[in-house]
Amino acid sequence: MTKRSKLLAGAAALALSFSSQAANQHYGFDAGSEGWTAVLGGDPLWIGSGGNGGGFLQITDVSNDDFLAVLPAGALGNWSAYLGGTLSFDGRNVNGDSPDWPTFGLVTLTGAAGTLTLDLIAAGQPPADGQWHHYEVPLTVAAWGATLPAVLANVTGASIGGEFHAGVTEVVGFDNINISAAVPEPTTPALMLAGLALLGIAGVKRRR
Repeated sequence: MTKRSKLLAGAAALALSFSSQAANQHYGFDAGSEGWTAVLGGDPLWIGSGGNGGGFLQITDVSNDDFLAVLPAGALGNWSAYLGGTLSFDGRNVNGDSPDWPTFGLVTLTGAAGTLTLDLIAAGQPPADGQWHHYEVPLTVAAWGATLPAVLANVTGASIGGEFHAGVTEVVGFDNINISAAVPEPTTPALMLAGLALLGIAGVKRRR
């Protein structure tokens, strides 16, 4: 390998190390429920079409409890890389019941450091229009409080509230659930390294 090639390869590797981020978790329900379940009176069912692209997870209310959509166990663990990112999902009011119950979209994170809950979804969601709507919850200390980093360090449970109606009749759809790392700022250190590499290449050329 020439000196120029080594400089380019080194710059690329260093830039990648600065710009890399955690792999995002995405659940599109195109081939199944992908390990998602429901608790506290929710009856989950995978529907192969009609989602916001492909299939979706449908949960029917079957009790007076506030049912939850529960993240699969295999997706838990160290979520530290998601600090500063988002948890987002698409929701749909499937059967047109009035959205008059406040716990839809309530996100609960449980970890070795305790349990945190946050409801940033506005009242009256999902609307009774039969359409898919997108919702996002930031995974930030500003939103959750100072203990969020400790909880994310070892997540042992996570759920999203599905109850949206004051009665045992509603049917909700979930699709495109994402747990995403923060989008990095332009990687200044990586750009600096690339610039230094180019200067090195220029110096090699001059010596030649």
